[in-house]
Amino acid sequence: TSLNALADFLKTDAARRVVLVGHTDTQGTLAGNVALSKRRAGAVMQRLGSRYSVPPSQMTAEGAGYLAPVASNLTDTGRKANRRVEAVLLSME
Repeated sequence: TSLNALADFLKTDAARRVVLVGHTDTQGTLAGNVALSKRRAGAVMQRLGSRYSVPPSQMTAEGAGYLAPVASNLTDTGRKANRRVEAVLLSME
């Protein structure tokens, strides 16, 4: 549902741009988690392009690793919440 809504938003105006930012929990190294989070964001970008026909020019994918948690990494529930991809609006001309 979220990807469908994001795709609809982006396709409404070709000037809209987002960066997809992947996040992880704290298990593993920072370098490994940054790489994992970038792959996670890349997978979302791929899905938006292939399934929802969002042009690649409207998206970029980045990884933040475990540097921006939304919950405690001390519990399974918190770690699960931290494994996510966020869409950050860059331009809406």
